[in-house]
Amino acid sequence: MTKKSGKTRAQMTEQENPASAALDTKSPQEILRLINREDHRVAPAVGKVIPQITQAVELITPLLSTGGRLIYLGAGTSGRLGVLDAVECLPTFGTKQVVGVLAGGPRAMFRSVEGAEDDSWLAIRDLRKIKFSKNDVLVGISASGRTPYTVGGLRYARRIGAATIALTCNPDAPMNRLADVAIVPIVGPEVIAGSTRMKAGTAQKLALNMLSTACMTRLGRVFSNWMAGVQLTNKKLQGRAQIILMKAAGVSRSRSALALKQAHGKLPVALLMLLQGISRSEAAKIAGRGANIAALIRQRQVQKSKRPSVLRKTKSRRTER
Repeated sequence: MTKKSGKTRAQMTEQENPASAALDTKSPQEILRLINREDHRVAPAVGKVIPQITQAVELITPLLSTGGRLIYLGAGTSGRLGVLDAVECLPTFGTKQVVGVLAGGPRAMFRSVEGAEDDSWLAIRDLRKIKFSKNDVLVGISASGRTPYTVGGLRYARRIGAATIALTCNPDAPMNRLADVAIVPIVGPEVIAGSTRMKAGTAQKLALNMLSTACMTRLGRVFSNWMAGVQLTNKKLQGRAQIILMKAAGVSRSRSALALKQAHGKLPVALLMLLQGISRSEAAKIAGRGANIAALIRQRQVQKSKRPSVLRKTKSRRTER
């Protein structure tokens, strides 16, 4: 293995950071500036692995389009970040196809469950519980890349023929050898040695945001930079949906509000009703089949933009006669 400062790269997340030596002797402002300086290393590190994140998106998107799921698996901070991204995909994109699996189950979201991350068989049990299959894709998340729970899950996924992705901050992690795509942002040692909730956690959060957002955008759940599948769970989101309808379909606020009411609060259905000129039941069937809503909107807008020019040509010919 490659050596660095007398330690193997596989131990990178456990190394001491020379910049934060004697941290306990520093003033509050010095501590904060130091943390901030180290945090500035994270985004560039993630930027360097965009080619690998791209490969992951290209692997995930076709599986989701045919009914597969994106499963995040991890323990501790890494697992919680996966759950967080998965939970946000429902209100943001209107999809249940992104699922977070955390060592220790739901209670581990709020309190550490001792020993859960050390049990590789527990990951297999948890994946079987959600009926994980070769039609799904598994993203194993672990800062160190050697957490037994996550490694066990990836091994199981490979055994049943499912696609696998590793997200870690250690380039020589055992996890990487079990993945079709390894995403490895190298952020260096933490301000507090081994506290991977810091830079490593931030890097994982950024990468997960990029993965889910890019996949959902490619699947048509984003139109322009609007949430085409947003769930209208409060007044703020209801207002946002009306604005999206007004801009995308070129209708008034009152017309957009009526369309949302007729669509039973389903934004993709309302968009199809207005842009395709079809009934709610027809629009619901199209949306239910997982149609690319953004592509349909673009297609309709192109058709609309062509109509006036045809009309102008017809009028000019009549005038000439």
